[in-house]
Amino acid sequence: MSKITEPRNGIRKTIGDSIEFKITSNSSEITIDSIQISNNRQILAHDQLIWNTSSESPGKKNLTVSVFLNNGTIEKKRHSVTLLSDIEPTRYTYRVTNTYPHDPDAFTQGLIMNNGQLFESTGEKGQSTLRKVELTSGKVLQSVDIASQYFGEGIGLVGDKIYMLSWKERTGFVFDKNSFEQIRQFSYPTEGWGMTTKDDTLIMSDGTYIIRFMEPETFSEVKQIKVYDQNGPIDYLNELEYVNGDLFAVRWQTELVYIIDPDTGKVKGILDLEGIFDYSLYEKRIDVLNGIAYNKETDKYYITGKWWPKLFEIQLIAANNL
Repeated sequence: MSKITEPRNGIRKTIGDSIEFKITSNSSEITIDSIQISNNRQILAHDQLIWNTSSESPGKKNLTVSVFLNNGTIEKKRHSVTLLSDIEPTRYTYRVTNTYPHDPDAFTQGLIMNNGQLFESTGEKGQSTLRKVELTSGKVLQSVDIASQYFGEGIGLVGDKIYMLSWKERTGFVFDKNSFEQIRQFSYPTEGWGMTTKDDTLIMSDGTYIIRFMEPETFSEVKQIKVYDQNGPIDYLNELEYVNGDLFAVRWQTELVYIIDPDTGKVKGILDLEGIFDYSLYEKRIDVLNGIAYNKETDKYYITGKWWPKLFEIQLIAANNL
């Protein structure tokens, strides 16, 4: 009986836009008494049909449009609107302040700096490890092998426990930070890519644009954010690091690190690490950027990659300060 004429289903808008819905009846005898627009049972608009998106987070919003007709019937229509971030990301480059050796056989998946100690996880089946590394020499001080059926991925630290993901096996491991003794295993319903920690909450990526916040004891999902900039979703998010209220995420197969608001998923900044490792001067096997750690005592960032022979200490520089 009724038809949504505006906005177009699937339209992309920017957070802050006011979106007007126009709905008409196909019958001259049956008229519309009232209309309600809702999202996950939250009423967004009633009768006025204008949805103010200022308080929304980015992402695809699946809406239910309830049309109340004068004959007593209710028509429910599905409609979607994708909201883009309203932030123009700050652009950053870098300055290398130190260069250190890094194990060229380490297929780096996770990197953590904690109280001056560097922890690293490595991948590949049969070669996956959790290790403690001496920063200045690259020497492996302590290591534990992961069972050969697992492909090791990112790590996060809560208290004296290190949590480690696997890639496609949907299985994670908890280790004692000091002894590297495995305490238990846990499971999750997605692929495992990167991981970091905010307070006592673990944050994980799965290779998509969705970031999940997990409770460490049960590894149950607390919440999730969808990462968007002003153009659309940012997928292939991998290695994570939580830094002073911001979430840093390496985008797989690029030399870009996205700086994300962990509350909304909006991209606040983009760190361009192009040229940090000169592949042309290295003749052995090499793979992509995939390690970022932060030392809050020195305000230094540490960058490496899969099979990279070097680890770089850097400072961030806003592009407008060049």
